[in-house]
Amino acid sequence: MRTIRWKDHELCFESILQGMIASDSTIPFDFSSALKKCTKHDPLADQEILGVSSASIAFLEFLFHKAEGPYSSDFEQIAAIICIFFHKNPHLQNLIDLNSADALANMVLNKRGRLKFLISDQLELQIILKWWKKFGLAAVSPELVFDAIMSKPTIRDRLDAGDPLLMIRLSDVFPEHTDAVNPDKISRELLIEMAGAIRGPPSERRYHQLYQKYVKEDKNIWSVIEAEQKRILPMQMKRNKFLAYLVKKVHGSKCQICALTGEEREGPVEVHHIIPLSMNGKDLADNMLVTCLFHHKAIHSGRILVSCENELITIIDSDKKWTIPVNRPKKIE
Repeated sequence: MRTIRWKDHELCFESILQGMIASDSTIPFDFSSALKKCTKHDPLADQEILGVSSASIAFLEFLFHKAEGPYSSDFEQIAAIICIFFHKNPHLQNLIDLNSADALANMVLNKRGRLKFLISDQLELQIILKWWKKFGLAAVSPELVFDAIMSKPTIRDRLDAGDPLLMIRLSDVFPEHTDAVNPDKISRELLIEMAGAIRGPPSERRYHQLYQKYVKEDKNIWSVIEAEQKRILPMQMKRNKFLAYLVKKVHGSKCQICALTGEEREGPVEVHHIIPLSMNGKDLADNMLVTCLFHHKAIHSGRILVSCENELITIIDSDKKWTIPVNRPKKIE
């Protein structure tokens, strides 16, 4: 059944959203009337699906689009509004519950769907699943989402054919199922190389888009880093990949050790945790050192020694020694 397209009413929906934001998350007007007014000239306005108006479905799609994903700066605010909207529309909750796992699966796969949050990695999925329950929807586990993805014949065919970007995407969102999606244990570097002309893994493309948005908004990146450091990770997670990406960007995606030695190595950079996470090190910027692959391997082999004391990182390579400040958010004026 055809329903209203939210893009045809974007300006009017935006005015409703801004009114809700201005009202401090309360709704000072009749929701149903506001949506009817927005869509009264749309020939599909009278359509309903299981008791839910076409306008309500379109507005929900619009809200999901505006929220983007958990790493986006507006996500929490708009998710709270989605929560209000769901609780005022129990029929809408029932409608979404009919196909929750599949809807979330399509979000992970970045497919065209009616509802679309952006999910780039395990943390974003976990945050969205928490909000899913707050929306009053039936709880969905990562396992159910993964099973919904793997039940799609096209996905199984792509994995059987060795689709490198799909392997990376699923491994980023479901690291616990890496063996299932990448049974040959192909390294991430090789998968990226196999992807050829396509630039970067899906998660990193998402991080880059967010970063570009923050730059365009002239937002201090250290303020974004501070916000990410305050994010509480689910118990089973130790790494915030978006935080690591931001720390890399602070250094221009260049190796901090190469900057000291005067070397210039091409290729991706990684984040080394000075105190390993396995030894209760913190996943914070001041415990991170941005390195190229060469120097990262040298650290783990013991050829280069890295330590941290009194907010200074000491790096020793044979008879050479450097001291640099830790990566700590600078005071924002």
